[in-house]
Amino acid sequence: MILTVKPLQGKECSVQVTEDEKVSTVKELVSERLNIPANQQRLLYKGKALSDEHRLSDYSIGPEAKLNLVIRPVGERTGASGTAASSSSSSQGRVWQTVSTILARHFSPADAAKVHEQLIKDYERSLRQLSLDDIERLAGRLLHPDGEGMDTSYMD
Repeated sequence: MILTVKPLQGKECSVQVTEDEKVSTVKELVSERLNIPANQQRLLYKGKALSDEHRLSDYSIGPEAKLNLVIRPVGERTGASGTAASSSSSSQGRVWQTVSTILARHFSPADAAKVHEQLIKDYERSLRQLSLDDIERLAGRLLHPDGEGMDTSYMD
C-alpha cells in the first residue's frame, strides 16, 4: 500500500509499505526520501502519535492513508519535558494569574472564580479542537506574516 507523509511545512512524500510494517520502518523510508533523520520524526495519524514499535495495522492504517510528520528539533528528547515546555507552562500560569487579577477588579470573588474557571475550560476546549491543518495555518501566519516564502496553495 502507498502512504502519503506530509510534514507541517514542506513537500509531502509517498512510501510503499505493507500493513505489517513497523512505524520505525516508515520513518526510515521517510528519512531516505525527505532527508530527515528518523530520530527527529514524529508521525501522526488522525492526530494520534505513532509509536516506533507498533505496526501500521495496530492503528488501522490502510491504503492511501495520510500521515502527518512533525520534525523534532535536534537535541529534543522524546517524551521529556524540556525547558521550553516548562517555560511555556510558567508563562501560561502568569497569563492566568493576570486574568484572575483583572477579573477580581470587576467581579465579586465568587463570580471572578466562576468566570476564571469557565475561561480556562473554554480555552482548553478550543485548543483540543484545533486540527493539524489549523496549527499549520497559524504557524505559517506567525512565521510569515507577509506571506513571503510560504506555500499558501493549501489555504485556498
